[in-house]
Amino acid sequence: MKKSLIRKAKPSKIVGFLTHMSKGLLTIVVIVALAASVASAWADEPREKATTRLEHIVVTGTRTPHALKDVPVETVVITREDIERTNAQNVMDVLKNIPGIQTAVHDDVFGMYTWRAKLRGLNFNDGYGLILIDGQRSMGCGQSGGMGEYGIGLNQIPVDMIERIEVVKGPSSALYGSDAMAGVINIITKKVPRKATGRAGVAYGWYKIKEKKSSSGTITKPSDDGKSRNLSQNYVSFGDKISDRFGYLLHYNYDSAEDIGQDPIKSDRHAFMGKLDADPSESIDLYLKYEVSDYEKADSREEDSYRVSAGIDFRPTDDHFFSLKGYTYTWDFTHGYPGYSYGYKHGDVGYDQGEIQYTWYLSDWNALTVGGEVQEQGIDYVIENADGSVVNVDENVDTSSLYVQDEVTLFKAFTLVGGFRYDDHSTFGSEVNPKLSLMYKFSEDTTFRASVGKAFKSPTIRQLYYDTPYRHGDYYCKSNPDLKPEKAVGYSASIEEWLFDQGIMVNLGYFRNDVEDMVVREDTGTTYKGLQLREYRNVEEAWTQGIELMCRTYLAEEFSAFLSYTYTDSENEETGKELTYTPKHVFSVSPAYELEKYGLGTSATISYIGKQYKDSDNTTEIDAHTVVDAKVYKHLSGKAKLSFEADNIFDSDKGDEGSFRTGSTFLVKLDVFF
Repeated sequence: MKKSLIRKAKPSKIVGFLTHMSKGLLTIVVIVALAASVASAWADEPREKATTRLEHIVVTGTRTPHALKDVPVETVVITREDIERTNAQNVMDVLKNIPGIQTAVHDDVFGMYTWRAKLRGLNFNDGYGLILIDGQRSMGCGQSGGMGEYGIGLNQIPVDMIERIEVVKGPSSALYGSDAMAGVINIITKKVPRKATGRAGVAYGWYKIKEKKSSSGTITKPSDDGKSRNLSQNYVSFGDKISDRFGYLLHYNYDSAEDIGQDPIKSDRHAFMGKLDADPSESIDLYLKYEVSDYEKADSREEDSYRVSAGIDFRPTDDHFFSLKGYTYTWDFTHGYPGYSYGYKHGDVGYDQGEIQYTWYLSDWNALTVGGEVQEQGIDYVIENADGSVVNVDENVDTSSLYVQDEVTLFKAFTLVGGFRYDDHSTFGSEVNPKLSLMYKFSEDTTFRASVGKAFKSPTIRQLYYDTPYRHGDYYCKSNPDLKPEKAVGYSASIEEWLFDQGIMVNLGYFRNDVEDMVVREDTGTTYKGLQLREYRNVEEAWTQGIELMCRTYLAEEFSAFLSYTYTDSENEETGKELTYTPKHVFSVSPAYELEKYGLGTSATISYIGKQYKDSDNTTEIDAHTVVDAKVYKHLSGKAKLSFEADNIFDSDKGDEGSFRTGSTFLVKLDVFF
């Protein structure tokens, strides 16, 4: 008999989890007490920043616009202002302070891999979290930090192109289908400005590579030991309104760095984005966007990506909204070279997608949304292994979808959102995924949110369709055409409280994901071409659960702070072991202070990451570690800003002395506005 998808955790796990939860609650009490003591000094200060943030309009969680304070699903917004306070050189680093997002053992240098990034214990690189750019699926590996020719990384576009990021937590397959099991990250690019606006910037940085130490004590130094490697950024952006109803934005960005391996190897990327917006009437909005990116790593990688997207929004009356949009995306790549030990891979991967959406506001308290989507995902490339064997991959995966969502608000305080999505997958057939979310406002300052949803994830083409084992590092990997799609049920609940006249926000939440038929890569006990052979297979079940704490302060116009803590427990139920690269404890605090009168500002981030296991047997681990970053900036006559940034000030090895890591990293940046 097939076992139930939803299972109870072992008693010992529950006891341990409750113990850690009590510690988390104690932490909140301490934080609130400290905040209260500080608040007394600023009780009469204005709260414009908090009020403005609460009014931010978000769309990702429900596909309909909501003010952040009223969105009925768990959503975190990272604004442009938030981004500029950080030291982040890529999206991975922008997200590291968000509770539930795990970016540990990451180096904030362009071109670095992000394959360990997780959302609530589930891996982005393996397709558990959906990454969108302006609401549309994205992919690509090397330039974005993903691992493997079909990996998916977070660093899809340069940070200077980003207006804001919306993070939606919890199973989102009801609206977005496969790949949205853990949640959705929507990277929203800068808008066409309302008047002529220009901006340019240049940055230069330097860093050293730390030596690595093997388990036997052998020390290996980088080939340029004692010397600094360099990183740089340049960008220019300009936009204007040609008329009252037509505008454009052009943005160019260049990133460069010299890797973190034993030898300095230069990576660089040229990225361009062009936007055209038009509103020919009060009821019609049109847009067209073109993106192109050219990435190269000097020894072994060349990648080009192209995206063209277009759409129309039509509002015939206040009660009806129609949207029609589509895009085509192609990613061409060459990895390695003939005879390269890890294989010579070349070809292209792409998406074509069209979508229609209709929202009917039946009343002030009821909105019905229906939509349809057609998507084709294609892959056509060759892997030439160093032993002379060849892997040919030429597959197309088609998905047709319908989704329905109904938002109902009762008594002005209670909002219920129910919906489901029907997907017809060309390989796995039909799938229905429902979700139910609710929000209850106990008062203007106290909000409770909860959701439960079913999700699924189809195995990737790499996991399914390669007809010959392919070389992956020091072993070969074999696809498995008999894999089943992964299925999950996710639960979450949170309470949000605003204190001291909206001077402090505290959010405490719980989450759990039960995943059935999780795909893992395991040793077969045999060899291929003289190396270990691993194969993808479904495990019986795995789960993750935890608590998340977020606290933000707006106690004074010149001061803000962000604090986050995540406790995550996980288990592969077949082995009883924890999932890899999933630390139990992650904590960060990021204060920022600005003396507007003098145009001076400073910010810092202190991050603690608990120990985590590198292997499925839980025998090799990355130690707990702390990393400190800081930034100082000066506004120059309102037309420029000069910044000095320092990452990893205390030269931490990030708990991973068995790998080459960056030590302290320094960056000088000049932004000019015109």
